[in-house]
Amino acid sequence: MIVNQQEYTVDACAYNLRDGGTSVDITSLLRVDLIAKGIFQNVDCLGLLSARSVSPPWQEAVDNARVWKIVLDKDVHWKKMYKVLIKKGFATETTEDDNYSEFYLDLYRNIRDNLKSLENNWITKTAYQRVKKLPYAGFVEHLNFKVKLSDQYIVTRQSPQTIEIFNRWTLQSESIFDIGVDSHRAMMKSIDLTSEYLALGCNRGKIFVFCMKTKELLHKLIDDPALLNCESFAQDVMASRVDCSYLRFSPSGKTLLSCITNNSCQYETLSLRKIMSPREWKITHQQTIHQFNVRRVQMNDSYIYLQGGNNKGIQVRSASSLELINTIAESEAFIKSFQPYDRWIIIAGREQISLWDIELGTCIRQCQMNQTDGDIKTIGLVGEKYIISCHVNCWSSDFFLLGVNVWDLQSLINSQKETLKPTFTFSVSTQSWHEASVDGIRDTSVEKLKVFVDDYQIGCLITWDFDYERREVPVPMLYFMDFTNHFES
Repeated sequence: MIVNQQEYTVDACAYNLRDGGTSVDITSLLRVDLIAKGIFQNVDCLGLLSARSVSPPWQEAVDNARVWKIVLDKDVHWKKMYKVLIKKGFATETTEDDNYSEFYLDLYRNIRDNLKSLENNWITKTAYQRVKKLPYAGFVEHLNFKVKLSDQYIVTRQSPQTIEIFNRWTLQSESIFDIGVDSHRAMMKSIDLTSEYLALGCNRGKIFVFCMKTKELLHKLIDDPALLNCESFAQDVMASRVDCSYLRFSPSGKTLLSCITNNSCQYETLSLRKIMSPREWKITHQQTIHQFNVRRVQMNDSYIYLQGGNNKGIQVRSASSLELINTIAESEAFIKSFQPYDRWIIIAGREQISLWDIELGTCIRQCQMNQTDGDIKTIGLVGEKYIISCHVNCWSSDFFLLGVNVWDLQSLINSQKETLKPTFTFSVSTQSWHEASVDGIRDTSVEKLKVFVDDYQIGCLITWDFDYERREVPVPMLYFMDFTNHFES
């Protein structure tokens, strides 16, 4: 093996061959790109910092091979934070002219500081900002509307065939997608998206896939061939009872899960598609489940989680084969929300949060809630630090009290106590969120309130009762409590 002696230098970390009396730097025995691809890309950011400080050749190996980008791109939390910082103007995209080692090293330090700030904001009552309403929060038809949040976007249904995508951090409209190319009977039932694709699930079992950049319709998918050409009246009636109820992209964006519901026969068809290329989407697995009545769907790289109706619990299935792994909390009533984490599922009921082992299918721990808190609407995770539970208490016909409990995640997992108290709690009234109409204050009571939460924000989707005086249904409104306004800029 020929080694370029000018490229590598001997340093203090070299070891001494006593017999020959020579010093050899171990990095000189390997090519820089081999070290990067074979070793450094498998460590975390702290490992890269440590490796970088070993010696000049190690620093050169880390920096010149651009492994910072490889490592940062593998960490979901870091990628999310990077996108948020870009949208909020605290970071910029890298270019070909940038020095990758300096750019990603500075980015690592910036993200590390902002993750600490974000963590602190969640346990500081005043460290959030109430954001103005979104200009349009959805198309109203018998209060049937859809809102989807991603790391960068808010997707709202504006009409039966049209959705509008807003920048989540500026609330500015960015694009509009129209599925009217099919027919007036295409009604959206589910939405999911990645940075590359937008998937819309509709009635009659149809799935439309668009390119996020060009807005081009890439695919019109259908999972049941019998529904593709409905030539007879009976087939058409059957098709009208079939909905694409749920769509989920895997975190990697390489797989799409669809759940087609047949309301006539009470069964659901799960289809797992592998995205080979923008033009090639191939069904790899299909599974039919009977009378489970899927209510919620979540998906990560390892598992698919299906919550059933009528106290049927949560089915855990393989994200690669759809094979049933286990059924969680089958006898538990009133599952309001759930959140997978590692080998566990965190389940929120009406008055408690419980921790379940996925592999064993058993409840490990329960945390009782104060009954005066009201019903839990949703739970979420902030990194690997906290569980956020949002509950709602109706104090009158025209406003709700939104309460937020912050729970220490590791204490829930490791504590041997039968009950666990939240580390922090606060509440905010939605009374001040009533919208003023053109001719004065709208005197309309709240009909429904949907709450969602992720690492950065708590969102409230509020709908109002029918306004009999004006003979109209007020447009639903989206409000946010944003915890990213105290970042280190």
